[in-house]
Amino acid sequence: MLWATRHEPHLDRCASAWLIKRFIDPDATFVFVGRDEAPPSGSIPFVLPGADVNPVEGVSTSYDALVAKHQVRDPAALRIGEIIHDYEVDAGEDVARTRLRETAGVFRVVRGLARVSKSDQETVARALVVFDSLQAQLTSEAAQRDASD
Repeated sequence: MLWATRHEPHLDRCASAWLIKRFIDPDATFVFVGRDEAPPSGSIPFVLPGADVNPVEGVSTSYDALVAKHQVRDPAALRIGEIIHDYEVDAGEDVARTRLRETAGVFRVVRGLARVSKSDQETVARALVVFDSLQAQLTSEAAQRDASD
């Protein structure tokens, strides 16, 4: 399916694109539109006016909404959701106020992707690698904890 979101994806939308590709729609492709542009006909909009999936300011992220709507239960994906929530909601997008150790690093890496990428498509493609890597590390750490119990 074609998914539509706002151009210039940052942390929540990059993480949401990863969640969509890895847990909801492996064949997903993405198109990026201006805040006031209509998404292409037949696309699934997220983080756009009138979309079923939108963050609720001060309460939830688009990642949170996708997890709930599609009942994602992967422990590493849920932990990534906590990191996204920590920055976007708990810290009010102020990296100095985050409570989780990894949040600031994840934020800075994903924000940096936009600075070195030539397009929104490239930003998301690179973010997929970052979140795949984070998922792999979180999964490995959980396995190590389970093995030592």
